[in-house]
Amino acid sequence: MNEFFKMLKKDHEEVKGILGKLKETKEKESSKREDLFQKLREELVPHMKAEESAFYPPLMEKKEAREDAMEGIEEHHVSELVLKELEKMPKDEDKWGAKVGVFKELVEHHIKDEESKLFKSAEKALDADEFKKIMKQFEQDKDKNKKKLK
Repeated sequence: MNEFFKMLKKDHEEVKGILGKLKETKEKESSKREDLFQKLREELVPHMKAEESAFYPPLMEKKEAREDAMEGIEEHHVSELVLKELEKMPKDEDKWGAKVGVFKELVEHHIKDEESKLFKSAEKALDADEFKKIMKQFEQDKDKNKKKLK
C-alpha cells in the first residue's frame, strides 16, 4: 500500500476510535462528550478539507476515478451538515447520542467506501509522482486547516 493511503488510514483509525468513545458516552457525561467532540472536529475537519483540496480534484479529472471522487465529496458534505447540527445541540440531550450514532455510521460507511473503491480507482488513475504531489499538498492543507480550528 502506498504511503499516502497509509497516512489516510491512520487518520481514519483515529477518527473511528474517537467516534467509538463518543458513542459510548451517556447524557450525564456532557463535558466528556464536549471534549471528545472537539477532539473529533480537530481530527476530522482538517482531514476532510485536505482531501477535498488535495486528493479529490486530481481524481475528478480522471475518467476512471471521477464517480468515486464525486461520491466522496457528497459524503463529506452530508457529514459536515450533521457535524454542524451536533455542534449546536446540547450534549446532554438524548437525541444527541442518537445523532452521534447515525454520524458514526455515516463516517464509517464513507471510510469503507474510500478505502475500498476510491483507493483502487486512485491507484489506477494516478502515478507515483502524482501521489507524491497529492501527499505533500494534503499534509500542508491539513496542517493549515488544523491551525484554523484552534
